[in-house]
Order: sequence, then structure tokens, then C-alpha cells
Amino acid sequence: MDFYAILDQVIAVLRQRQRVTYRALKVQFQLDDDALEALKEELIEAQHLAADEAGRILVWIGDADTTAPASSPSAATQERVPLTYTPPYLAEKILTSRSALEGERKQVTVLFADLKGSTELIEGLDPEEARRLLDPALHVMMDAVHRYEGTVNQVLGDGIMALFGAPVAHEDHAVRACYAALAMQAAMQRYAEAVRRSHGLEMPARVGLNSGEVVVRSIGNDLHMDYSAVGQTTHLAARMEQLATPGSIRLTAATLRLAEGLVQVNALGPFPVKGLAEPVEVFELVGASAIRRRLQASAARGLTRFVGRQQELTVLQQALEQAGAGHGQVGALVGEAGLGKSRLVYEFVHSHHTLGWLVLESASVSYGKATPYFPVIDLLRRYCHVEEHDDIRTIRSKVTGQILTLDPALQDTVPVLLSLLDALPEDSPFLQLDPPQRRLRMLDALKRVVLRESQEQPLLLVFEDLHWIDSETQALLNSLVESLPTARLLLLVNYRPEYQHGWGGKTFYTQLRLDPLPPASAAEVLQALLGDDAGLTPLTQRLIARTEGNPFFLEESVRTLVETGLLVGAPGAYRLAQPLDTFHVPATVQAVLAARIDRLSSEEKRLLQTAAVIGTEVPMPLLQAIADPTRRRIISMLAAKPQNLNTISENFEVSRQAISLHIKILAESGLIIINQQGRERYCSIQPQKLAEVDDWIAPFRKMWEDHFDRLNMVLRNMDKKKKTPKKK
Repeated sequence: MDFYAILDQVIAVLRQRQRVTYRALKVQFQLDDDALEALKEELIEAQHLAADEAGRILVWIGDADTTAPASSPSAATQERVPLTYTPPYLAEKILTSRSALEGERKQVTVLFADLKGSTELIEGLDPEEARRLLDPALHVMMDAVHRYEGTVNQVLGDGIMALFGAPVAHEDHAVRACYAALAMQAAMQRYAEAVRRSHGLEMPARVGLNSGEVVVRSIGNDLHMDYSAVGQTTHLAARMEQLATPGSIRLTAATLRLAEGLVQVNALGPFPVKGLAEPVEVFELVGASAIRRRLQASAARGLTRFVGRQQELTVLQQALEQAGAGHGQVGALVGEAGLGKSRLVYEFVHSHHTLGWLVLESASVSYGKATPYFPVIDLLRRYCHVEEHDDIRTIRSKVTGQILTLDPALQDTVPVLLSLLDALPEDSPFLQLDPPQRRLRMLDALKRVVLRESQEQPLLLVFEDLHWIDSETQALLNSLVESLPTARLLLLVNYRPEYQHGWGGKTFYTQLRLDPLPPASAAEVLQALLGDDAGLTPLTQRLIARTEGNPFFLEESVRTLVETGLLVGAPGAYRLAQPLDTFHVPATVQAVLAARIDRLSSEEKRLLQTAAVIGTEVPMPLLQAIADPTRRRIISMLAAKPQNLNTISENFEVSRQAISLHIKILAESGLIIINQQGRERYCSIQPQKLAEVDDWIAPFRKMWEDHFDRLNMVLRNMDKKKKTPKKK
């Protein structure tokens, strides 16, 4: 991280906390003395945003005595362009992939936030003084959005509008938006208290959330995004904000469904919304739950029958036996989202085989890469029985007692562990160490405690979702793996295929790749979910074909059918309420697929879009015939080396003769949009123009003729809508 990136983060911390010790800054950002002095000069002397207090504390003065820093929205500029306030790493991600993002349909959560009664608040104040009050509030709002990788699309006079899930897709967009809203209100309360003390004014904020679909139309050089909302996506989010009381957060049932179990809400009942015939159910977001993962939320609702995976369980049991005998092991479960990695871990951890083992579990989260030791801190809290409400004295007592009971010789690790939990006294010698020394002490202390615990009792250490791991936790695992051969320890991890590590050559490393469930197992899952009604047989067959055996897709599809009223009855005893002519792809599934597609490079994504216009079975020569030169190079690489499939994710199964695209759900969900560019591509690949590859077309001709007939109908309807004059 360069100096100015650290500077921006320090400003954000100061703005929120108002007072920060120099020692805390050195620990948080791993600063050496020279870097700290440079930060002090920049903040105190150059930008006049902070003041020194007694040589130990940095005090924020930016909101009271100076204008906002250069990176803040300018008071003189009415149009505040997103490029000026979007973090550089996020701006780069959007700009480098914007050609592939444009024209895509995204599942999003929209957030509106503003200051209640801001007009009355600034009445009578000098414009510059009013700006000095409002700009820091806007910064607090934007910082909370960016912390969870949302994008601020509009900055209004006294508020913002932000999107989570667009233009970059996030499978957990609703959860991120909820956490951002909670962080925003917490930070705004601190800022409002400072304003109350300094100016005697109240600055309450209100926030509204709603989830739905948008189509990204274009992204400008300044990151301004033009989009079209599908249905009431944006309108309802704005209405939620307007319904919110000062200091509160309101959300719709659509957002709650996507974050269910992960947040705490109060149901407020139905409210009338202008423009809608029926009232809308409204909820107040009051906090985050103790649950952080989707499987935990599913377990609270009731897990479905666990089927298949017996071979994988057997392999894990064998690894457990070896580790218990003093031959430490690493077990890795690899698979795409929804295939059941976490469920397999859950079943294994809760089996009788782990009786007598100490089990410590933790997981990385999608928004935690920028937070050092994020899953380690969670694991340490569990190990030392630290609760959320514990004060610093209680935390110190619990950690010290846990470590000294394990082994008094580990006393020197206590300050290190306390620093991870922000419970270390400011005068601790550990904080005086240089950042590299602190890092080495941290890694050594954590490894020593883990290995010493494994001498007392066999230890099952679980780290899930390593594809989201932060660099410091990765360094700890790398160090721990080197010490495993003689430890009574099984390190069980899971991750998606894009994650890379260096453990593959270890003799004590076992990798299990999870594939979709075979049709028989998928049918067993559906039978447990749906029941034995004979009228459900066609639906069962259709779901198996559409989801291709992905357990999460199966469960979410059934859940959607129940929620939309197409299935009635009780779990395990459903029946169809009406013929199933149309089927809506669950929003949760669409979000997972969109995030998966966004992991492709721009050219790979365009190749997917081109092929999606043709159908689900695309012969290689046909794709080569209609692709442009850049994409032909990708196709040639895939044709020559089918084993390199992972370079283009696992949306493809490639052979020398054909590319089979797993886009049954993808196409029906509308994630691939036929925009003007796609339409031109479609018009260039009509069947009658493909005589040069006619031999390849023959087996697919009937399917494609039907496919193109449907596409023609879609395009004609699009033309009709464009020609229909709008009602005034």
C-alpha cells in the first residue's frame, strides 16, 4: 500500500474516531517512525486536518477549523463526479472491465442516506460554515459504503445514493449494504455528537435499502454510471429512506430475504407507497446477528437432507485418524459456490468422529481482505471465550487466563494476542516494536499457541472460504503448515477454484474436489424438499436439468417457488398450485452467477456473451467463425489445452470439438443482455450464413432454429417498445 493510500485511511479513521494515539496508528497501519512522521507533517502542517496533543495523540480538527481535504466533494462543484471520491483500487477495477460490464443486468441493493432536516440545520449559517458541517457527514456516509465495496453513484446536497452489486457484482450485496448502513449510522452518531458539542446542532441521518435488478447501460471515464432500474428497485429504496425516522435504517422484504439470519430487524408492518397499488412491508434494521455465514443462517431455518459425499467424508475421517496419531494433515475442499463445501465441513465437524477433539472454526468474508487477521481474530475470540459485550478488562482477564492455563511458558504471547483484540495497554513494550518485528512476533505467538494446544488434545482447525483470505492470515497458515508433520492437528480448509496456495506438494496434503450432485442424489434432495406428490415429477426433472445438480441452486429454486405461491403445502409435502409455465431464477442464484461471471477477464466474458446468443451447445469451429480475432486466440488456447479450463473459470467444459456452455440458468435469468452490440453479433450468425461450418451445425440445426425464432421474437418486441410513443 502506498503512502497516500495509507494517508486516506488514516484520515478516515481520524474523522470517525476524532482522537487516535500515535501508537494505535503504528499498530493499525504497521508504520515505522519515518512513515509516522511523514503522516504527521501531512495532516498537521500541510492539510491542517489534525493537531498534536502532548506528543502522544492526534486530534481531528478538520470538521471545525478547516475545509475538507482535496479528495472530498467540492462545495463549488454542483456535479460531484464519482471518480473524485471512489477509492483508487475500486475505480481501477471498474475502469479496466467497464466494456464488459456495460449492458449487463445486475442484482443490487440500493442505499439512500441523507441528513434529516438539513435545510433547517444550516439555516442562518454562512455557506462555508455549512459546507464544513455537511462535507464531513457525506464523507462518513461514503466511507461506510466503500468499506464494504459499494459504489457511490450520486452525491446529493445532504446525502448519497449508493449501489452494492453494480457495476461490480457481489453475491452478498444485500448483506454488505446492511453492514454498511449500520457502520454508517454508528459513525454518524459519533460525528453528530461532535457537532452537538461544538455547534449545538443536531445532525441525525436516515438510511433506506431495497434490493432488485438494474441494467448497467454505460460507465463514463469519471465512473458515472447510467443504469436502468428494473421495476421499483430505486424508487422503493428512496421511499425507505423517506420513511426512516432520524437515526434509523429502513429496508424492504426483498433486502431482508437476501440477508435473512445475518441481520436483526424489527417488523414495522405494511406502509402505503406512492405509485404502488399494494402496501409494502417495511422493516427496521437494528443490528448484525452473531451469524456471519449463509450455512449458519440455513441451519437456523433447518438444514435439508444431506445426501452423497460419503466418499469425501471417508477421506476426511482417514485424515483425522492420521492427525490424531501425531501425523498432522491438511484437508482441502475445492468447488464452486453452492456445491456444498461448507455443508460437508458442517457434517464432518458434527459427526461422532470428532468426539474428544478441540474444534476451532473460522472463516474469511468477502469484505475482509483489507482487514489483517480477520478470521484469526474471530477464532481467537472463540478460543478465549470472548463475547461481543466484554469490556477491555474482561478481555484481558479471559485471554491471560486461557493462555497461562495452557502453559505458563506462553506468557510472552499474551501481549501479542491482546493487541489483536485491541485490548493491549498503550504503554505495552510490544507497541514500541517496529512493524516487521511485531509481525514476526504475531505469527510466532499464534503458531506456538496452536501447536501447544494440539499437545494437550487433538485439534481440528477449520478455516473456510480461503478465496477471501487476507495476506496476514495466509502467512500464518503457510507457517503453520510447515510445522504440521509432527502435530496432532488437522487443518481443514475450503475454497473456490481461483484460490492458489503452495501446499500442493506436501505429502500430508489431501485435496477433495466437489462436483455437482449426480441426478439420483439431486432427486433425493428434491424429494426431501418437495415430497412424493406424483404431480411434481415434471418439476423435479426440470429443476435437476436447470440447476445441473448444484445443491444451493436446488434449495433456492424450491424456496422461490414456495415464496411466489407456485408451490403450496408444507416442507416435504408440497404440490403445484398452478401449471409451471414460467420460472423466475432466484435472486440469490443470479447474484452468485453474476459474481462468478465477473471473475472472468473482459475478453473471456465477451466470448461467453457471444456464445450465449447461439445456445448452450456451441461447436468449436462455429465459435471460431463468429468470434473476433482477440477471442479466437482464447478459443485456440482452450481447444489446444482443454485442461487449462480454469483460466476461463468453470463456465465452460471444453474439448477439441465443442464448447458446452453451462448457461441454462444464466440465459433465463437475463444476466446476458442483448444490447445493441450483442444484437449486431446475433445478426451476423443467422444459421443460413454458416455454410462454411455446415457439417458442425447439422446435429444442432433444429435446436438453433427454435432458438433463433425465440430471439427474433424478443428483438421484435424490443423494437415495438422503442417505437411505442410514451404516454405523457
